[in-house]
Amino acid sequence: MHNFDKPFFKRLRPNDTPENGNNQGGFVLPRELERFFPEIEKPSAINHAPGTTIRAALFIGTMGAGIVDTRYHYQSWGGKRIEPRITGELGAIRNHSKGDDFLLMERSLSDPLFYRLTLHRAGTPGYDTLLAGIGTRRWGPVDPKDPPLADEEVAVSEEEQKQHEKLPFELFDNDAALHESHVKKVARSKAFSRRLLPIYDFRCAMCGNGHAADKTWEVEAAHIVPRGLKGADDARNGLVLCKSHHWAFDQGLFGIRPDLTIVLRPTTAADPRNAHLLPFDGKKITLPQSQHPQPSPKALAWHLENVARIV
Repeated sequence: MHNFDKPFFKRLRPNDTPENGNNQGGFVLPRELERFFPEIEKPSAINHAPGTTIRAALFIGTMGAGIVDTRYHYQSWGGKRIEPRITGELGAIRNHSKGDDFLLMERSLSDPLFYRLTLHRAGTPGYDTLLAGIGTRRWGPVDPKDPPLADEEVAVSEEEQKQHEKLPFELFDNDAALHESHVKKVARSKAFSRRLLPIYDFRCAMCGNGHAADKTWEVEAAHIVPRGLKGADDARNGLVLCKSHHWAFDQGLFGIRPDLTIVLRPTTAADPRNAHLLPFDGKKITLPQSQHPQPSPKALAWHLENVARIV
């Protein structure tokens, strides 16, 4: 269901745990870890800010402890000290924690409000493995040379994409680094999605469907010229498609003519397993409104010839 980004951690203090008798019900987060959580409102002189609900899969070592709704928010102490926290419904792991245990955190790559939280207790194999790599550090990315993605890095990539879209369209991004870091690759991918999905109102350009939950959607941003072949991260090289039609498009089961007409490959139409695609043959895709970037006819023609192989 979820693939997760690179892990980050906090070595727990006694006030995070039941050891000192407090009942805060959650974990205080160092400010340096804010960048791995959603951007939320900061309080001024009030005790609590609204925050946001996040879902969390809880683990103690390798043992699952349930999936819960918890709250990511800031707490202000008279406006003098502001602390980010995750609180609520975390007793399944917090009640077993002690000072110096590790809380390992991972963020879903597909759902920015879903996390995996794993408690590694002192003296366990998982704890010892982490300790060997982390040493005396109290928090941060498990591997500082390969950190998880921060939201501000997506914002930078999105702005780069917007600036790129002001230039004449090119099929291929030949300036892309051959050895991009993990963070840069994920940032570019997320920026491409974040740029494209609202343009299509979070609906599939082919069938018009698009299931939605809280800040997450079933539709996907599809490159027309594949990114793996250096296709540009440019809204003009993109479509929004549901998961099923995205897969079929990438496999070349159908193409889209420069006049925006959907055309099935003959072998696709002849296979009874593809009967659900037949009603779309000859129909036009739904485009964004005119003020938004439109799919490039040049890119559609390239896909039609090279992926769908329809002449």
